Amino acid sequence: MKSCLLFLLIIFGLSCSSREKDNSPVLARVNNQVLTVNSLNEFLPPENRTDEQVRGFIRGWVDNSVLYDAAIGAGFHRDKKIIEEKNSYFKKRVIAAYLQTSSLAKTKITNKQVRDYYDNHIESFRRLSSAATVNHFLIDNISDARLIVSKLSQKKTAKPITELFSMFDVETKTVKRGMLIKELDGALFNKRIKSVIGPIQSARGYHVINVLKRHKIGSQIGLENVYDDIYQRLLAQHRAGVSSDILDSLKVKSKIFINANYKQK
Repeated sequence: MKSCLLFLLIIFGLSCSSREKDNSPVLARVNNQVLTVNSLNEFLPPENRTDEQVRGFIRGWVDNSVLYDAAIGAGFHRDKKIIEEKNSYFKKRVIAAYLQTSSLAKTKITNKQVRDYYDNHIESFRRLSSAATVNHFLIDNISDARLIVSKLSQKKTAKPITELFSMFDVETKTVKRGMLIKELDGALFNKRIKSVIGPIQSARGYHVINVLKRHKIGSQIGLENVYDDIYQRLLAQHRAGVSSDILDSLKVKSKIFINANYKQK
């Protein structure tokens, strides 16, 4: 995923100088290349993105823009192999977009299909490591982090939790052992610590975790937690079949010649 994003950043660098200027705020500039808010939104839609993601994207854009200018100066944009790779990638993307659009109307995954898949593969949906479902707060100052801990430590009622959700950014997720930084991971899977963890400082800020539920190794993962994953699996399988049918129908209508007599010397 990271390499794909970097590739997109490079492609963006190739095209940014030729785009019409927009009036949105400038986020970064490298020589003649400009990154604006509108340009950023093309790659990182505003919904659900974090400030850290934006900062990371801008840093990546700057790095790649600097390298791109150097590569252009050295003449690598005229390299035949690179041009062929770019054309090949473009061709694959166009094909993928066509197949996705053409198969969309013919693809429908029902709740029953997802449920049947879950029931038929239920043993594969057991946890291979300890996990926990948590509310994760990431705060940039210690005072707010301590306030969150104080409210979470109050008698369990919906009111303090609702207040915190309206005041701070919080992510509800299920994490496996080993996914978090060492300090958080150790505290989260320490049986002596019950529900509220933190504040724990990292390079990103202050972490506070409210443990909703802990899951043992081998415990069953509920359908609600794997529904989207199953849906995507079934969707990919169904689209592969539909894409094959589309290809077969196009071949019938196309003039195709294959030299069956050719042998490599």
